Amino acid sequence: MAGELLEYSGLVAKARAMKGRLLKREDFERISEYQTVEETIAFLREQESYGKIYGGHEEIKHRGQVEALIHNSILEDYRKLYKFGNAQQKKALELYYGQLQYEDSVPKIEEGYFTKIWKEIDAWKGKKTQRVLREVFGTQIDWLNLMWMYRSKKFFGQQPNEIAAILIPIRYKLSHAQMKALLEAEQIGQYLELVAQTPYFKGKQALVQIQDEVSYRRIMQAMYQRVCGKYPSSMAPVFYYLYEKEQEIARLTTALEGIRYQVPGKDIRELILGGMEETL
Repeated sequence: MAGELLEYSGLVAKARAMKGRLLKREDFERISEYQTVEETIAFLREQESYGKIYGGHEEIKHRGQVEALIHNSILEDYRKLYKFGNAQQKKALELYYGQLQYEDSVPKIEEGYFTKIWKEIDAWKGKKTQRVLREVFGTQIDWLNLMWMYRSKKFFGQQPNEIAAILIPIRYKLSHAQMKALLEAEQIGQYLELVAQTPYFKGKQALVQIQDEVSYRRIMQAMYQRVCGKYPSSMAPVFYYLYEKEQEIARLTTALEGIRYQVPGKDIRELILGGMEETL
């Protein structure tokens, strides 16, 4: 235990220091009231987590330019964490790197990404790190599949074989029987009832709006809190920080787009603060 504490103390402390610089709810409430992208840029220049990335970029004025720098900020944080880690910690961070690539303000995950990293996790030598990696990536895989199934059924009317072809071919907490039942559910109400019986809900909580990703964020938040509590001296707090930074970038991107198109402040707040109590 003492060895693990020493091994991870520096990296975890660095991730927690970065987490302390994340924007707060009041910051997003302030951003939602801005009338122009330029006001938002001026605000971000004053923030510790974004001010430095504007150095030498005084010409930044447009939404696309500022979004590019915002996305670069998480890559900069990743590089700092990576440089600070030892060989095994760097190897674990490399698994996450594929999620930090952006194209047109949307995370771009290459086809086969999850299949590749799951094989690497299966072959991982350190049992504790392996458990953390399975929890982090396995939960994400299950929930991406659940959301894709929902959308395919509700919005596109796809058949089970068509849906199965687009899913990540990995199960974590979802059994083969559960996946089969979910795929074959003909009515959305039936599908949601089946989701409520999965290990993520165990019949205790009804799932209402899986398509809006609020449920996804709640599940991921609960998972990170649980795994960080169980393994405080591990990669869990480091991955948790990167996840929260990704959520921050998504909110900023949404706010900038809303401001650009003159969306009312109350509507922007609803878009970026929905479920924020559970995720910050």
